[in-house]
Amino acid sequence: MKKQLYLTTLLSAVILAGCGSAVTPSSAASDIGEAKAKAIALEHAKVKEPELTKIHVEKETKKGKAVYDIEFETKTKEYDYTVTQEKGEILSSSISNNMKDDDKKKTTEDNKTADKNTQNNVQTKATESTDNHASSQPNTSDSTKEISAEKAKAIALAHAKVTENNTQLLKVKKEREDGIKVYSVEFYVGNTEYDYDIARSNGKIIQYDIDVEEQKHHTPSTSIISLAKARSIALQKVPGATSKNIHLSLDDEDGKQVYEGEIKYKQIEYDFEIDAKTGTFLKWTSERDDD
Repeated sequence: MKKQLYLTTLLSAVILAGCGSAVTPSSAASDIGEAKAKAIALEHAKVKEPELTKIHVEKETKKGKAVYDIEFETKTKEYDYTVTQEKGEILSSSISNNMKDDDKKKTTEDNKTADKNTQNNVQTKATESTDNHASSQPNTSDSTKEISAEKAKAIALAHAKVTENNTQLLKVKKEREDGIKVYSVEFYVGNTEYDYDIARSNGKIIQYDIDVEEQKHHTPSTSIISLAKARSIALQKVPGATSKNIHLSLDDEDGKQVYEGEIKYKQIEYDFEIDAKTGTFLKWTSERDDD
């Protein structure tokens, strides 16, 4: 009897051990691992590991998904990737090109020189007007000139290797970054957002970000309206706006498919959500954009 009880206990232990070993591989299979996630990001960025000056990998949860947040740097660029732990899909990526401290210092000095020379020009013109010296010539040094907004836009588009016709929500505005006068150039191409800071004094790209929006794989459905239809519905609410003024994408909100988007037209910014099944607005807000 004791022998039979011992054999039964032993058999149960073996079965339980077998079940445990069966669960472990399944659990491991749900995570590609830090090394694989890092390799995916580096391959996408076309960066080799010896080129790295810094790298940090951390597990996080974003929008309910287990992901790896991977940040790394080379001598000239900074990268930030979000990669899913389960399948290794890239949900988002950004690239920043930051100037070295010496370059920033030089650009700042160029701006100060431009400001000083511009002030001198104003004083010179005032003196000429007072003294009525028609023969006097104002200082026309190149350092007093700023590139135009059109030039900054052209520089950004050329760097991104896109044409203006392919962009949405293209915007150029004057700003200051770390004391440097810049043009901020922002635009979308498809599901990718571009953001450039370009020095007004010399047209140099101080930094840029390229953000790829999360790509959701939706089950094909004939019961939802098309992207073109959703765009048309939204544009009807803003007379005069065209496809150049709108950006939208199909998203999931608590299991419900919606089109999320924004329209920028005549210094007004509109944010909206459209039910992808019925075409009705779930959200519509507007605010003045004076930038």
